[in-house]
Amino acid sequence: MNTAGSPDFDFDPDADDHDEAYTPRPREAWIAGRAEQSPDTTPVTHPADDTEVATVATPSPEQIARAVAAAVQLGRIDDEELRTGALQIAAGELEARHEELSELITAESGIPLRWAQQEVHDAVAVLQYAARHPLPRDGRVSSNGGVTTLIREIPRGPVLGVVSPEAPLRSAAHAVAAAFAVGSPVVVAAGTATPLSALALGEALGEVGMPEGAFSILPGAEPADGDLVRLETAAPSRGAAVVVTDLAGTADHAEIAERIAVAATRQGGMRPEAVRRAVVSSAVADALLPALTSAVEAQPTGNAYDTSVSVSPLPADVTEQTAAWLTDTVAAGATVLAGGTSGEPTLVTGTENEPAGGPVLAVTVADEPEEALAAVSAPGAAAPAVGLFTGDTALAMRAQAQLDAARVVVGDVPDYDPATVRITMHAITTPQLTTLT
Repeated sequence: MNTAGSPDFDFDPDADDHDEAYTPRPREAWIAGRAEQSPDTTPVTHPADDTEVATVATPSPEQIARAVAAAVQLGRIDDEELRTGALQIAAGELEARHEELSELITAESGIPLRWAQQEVHDAVAVLQYAARHPLPRDGRVSSNGGVTTLIREIPRGPVLGVVSPEAPLRSAAHAVAAAFAVGSPVVVAAGTATPLSALALGEALGEVGMPEGAFSILPGAEPADGDLVRLETAAPSRGAAVVVTDLAGTADHAEIAERIAVAATRQGGMRPEAVRRAVVSSAVADALLPALTSAVEAQPTGNAYDTSVSVSPLPADVTEQTAAWLTDTVAAGATVLAGGTSGEPTLVTGTENEPAGGPVLAVTVADEPEEALAAVSAPGAAAPAVGLFTGDTALAMRAQAQLDAARVVVGDVPDYDPATVRITMHAITTPQLTTLT
């Protein structure tokens, strides 16, 4: 398995045994657009068995300060052609290294290779999307009577992106895509658990020739600096949900059940977009629940490097938390329809509590479609993203207004959408109005 591309080596001429004279060189950090080593290093290990995957240079306080200062000094990247071109080139570099990067993601994070391949695709897609939809340099015009207002979105400052261990390459690419799309430099805090794929993104950006300070990729702790605009990367407090109401008679219940089962259990339910609850209308429950039970039971588990596997072994803290939730939920009267052992795909009914984590889906039955929508929009229980399967167009339109969700997907399960980079672009800019009277 190749997890690092072409290996780099240092030669120690003073070594007595030349069979041991060649030692792997730590992956370099990217400081203000340039690759640099550091006196401090950190090993990166595979989470399932603690096998060492690689060693990374951990930037010193001086290097971190220099990376931040360079971003602040640069301030903005006004050349739209340069920054959108950089995004396109980086996307092309990642796409060319698709197989290698997929294995790299699996090695550092334990994400099954099947889904690591999807993550590389998502990273490429968000870079390409941002390249096609940069912030308009001339803003937009609004007219009201004899008054014309020019509205421009101004970057708030250099951006700080934080790598998510559940989506290491995608989260880094999303931060870079949003920052370059609006013209901001970006500092990516890659952490020490899963920094390798973010550093690979740095290698792709290093091919472009961006100005000094345009980007930095820093393994290690997040820089504490008030001059950076931090992207909010914390996982939602609640998981996504799916509502299934009055499907058309020709709908394939098995296919819909499979989509829901995959969305709930893939990557062990650890994705930010993981579906944790499903609410099914009684009109379709008799047909859908057996199909959903079979679909959850059929989710393939095993070695993360097996491309057929959807759920690989999970960290002990996750399995322990999941086991405790299952024990308490069953004791309170819930029924396990599939699975039930900590770490395996599991379907539970008879509880309105959201699973604490892991590949677990809780399903409930509602008498009416409106009741089903209310179940995922109630205060304290509102899902951040909702997938709605319905044959009722009017219901779908009402759901958009009724649901307290950032995203509503009609006809499918919620998943990562590269277009959400627009939301991030909005968060790191502020409007500037010029009024012409």
